[in-house]
Amino acid sequence: MDTSGQLSNICFLRWIRWMDTINGIHLHDDSRLAHAFQCVFYILQLGQLLIAYNFGVICMNTTSLEQFAQQFNQFGGILLTFSRVIAINIYRKELRQTAQFINASEFHHLNERAEQIRSGTIRLAGRFLSTLLGIQIVTLIFWFMLTELQAYKLDVLLPTVTYLPFDASEWPEFLKVIFRVYIYLSNTQLMLTFFGSYVITSTYLLTLTIELRILNDSYAAAPDDPRQLVTFLKDRVVYKVSLLLHIGTIKQQMNGSILFELMLIVCLLAINGLRLLKTSSDLSELALSCSMIMIYLLEFFQYCWQVDEIELLHEQQAYAVYSTPWIGAIQHTKALLLITIRMAQVPLRFMCGGMYQLSTELFATVVQFIYSLVMMLLQF
Repeated sequence: MDTSGQLSNICFLRWIRWMDTINGIHLHDDSRLAHAFQCVFYILQLGQLLIAYNFGVICMNTTSLEQFAQQFNQFGGILLTFSRVIAINIYRKELRQTAQFINASEFHHLNERAEQIRSGTIRLAGRFLSTLLGIQIVTLIFWFMLTELQAYKLDVLLPTVTYLPFDASEWPEFLKVIFRVYIYLSNTQLMLTFFGSYVITSTYLLTLTIELRILNDSYAAAPDDPRQLVTFLKDRVVYKVSLLLHIGTIKQQMNGSILFELMLIVCLLAINGLRLLKTSSDLSELALSCSMIMIYLLEFFQYCWQVDEIELLHEQQAYAVYSTPWIGAIQHTKALLLITIRMAQVPLRFMCGGMYQLSTELFATVVQFIYSLVMMLLQF
């Protein structure tokens, strides 16, 4: 697939194209380099088995809240990343078809303001995503520096892993450094995949939002001539039907993965809330944990906010079509008007596991629930 031309719309920032190649997913890039990075990803992620082993041993033994919280933060990040990768791979074929639909921009020639609407929206989104990427890079570098400092002070192989399935006490210092470099590369690739999987879902939501905005805005240029108005409305009905099919693909892809992400965020915030209130954690460790949890919350809020925007634009199509000069051509346009208004009245309903409707209201409810949960656990 030609990454220079066909990905210009769905991968609207250059670093998003690079991330699609190197994060182990390569949803859009089928080059040899992308496949090579996918193989490297699975080789590097074998290092995460140490985290899984360590977390399992800690769960089977009595441990402090501080130690459990640290290990759960690491293991939770791994689970969240792989759950996103699995969800994307399940719907890989459908997501590629949606990308082709977005890249084609087949409706944009019917709205002279299409490129203006698209560029204005992408400019703001690019700033947000670039800022979030910067935060994650800074967090990762801080984690590397903290790990190296603790390894030097404690004279251990890997301070983030308390229990190892092998004895490394007799290893030479050079071999220990090589092992830690491998772990650092593994976590770097994991972070890129974690953020890359979020960017994939976020860009799909954003680009579909742009299509809805362009569609609604196009009704302002509706012609007065009845015959031209019929063609005008028919083109938009056909396009909206196709658009709803691709929105359905994103709804399905998010349905299961967002539920798991929501459950994990609740557990992470509850455990770390207790950790903050009941233990005297090291400030550097606490800052690292809080920064990662803040990233989870920001990403989840962005999903909720973007879904609300899509729902609102979908509903506004009824008002947009009603503003067209349909009164003089009611006999010719009645069926098309009824179809358009009926489609706009049926809510899209992005769901979490089929149980909760994704929205900013859900985000506020989750934050309130976590606060209540932490307060209740403190009583015990």
